[in-house]
Amino acid sequence: MTVYVLPLALIAIVYVVMVVLNEKYDLFRDRFQSNGVKYAAYAWLGVFMFLLAFLVIASSQRIPTARELARAPFLSMFILHFILIAFLLGWWLFTMRPPIAQFLNLRRPYGEPILAGFAVGVFGWIFTITTAVMIALVLRATGILPKDLQPSPMIAWMASFPAWKKAMIVFSAMTVEEAFFRGWLQKRVGLIVSTTLFAMAHVGLGQPLLLIGVALISLIIGFTFYRTKNLIPGIIAHGVFDAVQLFVIIPIAFKASGIGG
Repeated sequence: MTVYVLPLALIAIVYVVMVVLNEKYDLFRDRFQSNGVKYAAYAWLGVFMFLLAFLVIASSQRIPTARELARAPFLSMFILHFILIAFLLGWWLFTMRPPIAQFLNLRRPYGEPILAGFAVGVFGWIFTITTAVMIALVLRATGILPKDLQPSPMIAWMASFPAWKKAMIVFSAMTVEEAFFRGWLQKRVGLIVSTTLFAMAHVGLGQPLLLIGVALISLIIGFTFYRTKNLIPGIIAHGVFDAVQLFVIIPIAFKASGIGG
């Protein structure tokens, strides 16, 4: 249990700082019906933060084997998303149920932001992959990254999914993760903190190098949200990035390496 102490202590500090800053400077910019409701929302936030931190730490301590993943239900892929949805729903109720479009930062008209999202997604994918490959080459040259690095069992498991399951993963990730990490979190704590937490939430992928790519694409999408104040481009860009990875890059990489037949 000692491995949990420092991260949970850090989460406690972050939580207290967020609450204090909201009390002094209206960090969250949310409106509550009464102080009692506001304190209940604080408690809801605290439960969420500690639960999420506990799950992330636990997933980082032991990466499941291929055999364990083969027996795991498909819905286990969405545990994090279920928790994020529950938190957002609870916060929406605590904050006097504002219009959904306002709460999630969905701005009209939708046509141009959708096209912008495709452009950001393509650019973000090219930039992220190129940068990640360059970093990987440097790390290999310095001996930090082993030359025979194998894909994690989690990635191999996802690569084996049929197209409809991959599509469900992409749709859930692009909507739920963007709604929370950009629409809720970044709007309140900023780009760097939200990107850091976004990358940390993906440690269950079991591949440290992948976290670099996750952080890079998160920065690009987060900057887009910062400039547009609109969640739609980020949703589309996130979907483009994940779809290319799941439907194109990962299958090609596995076929070329001979892994999984």
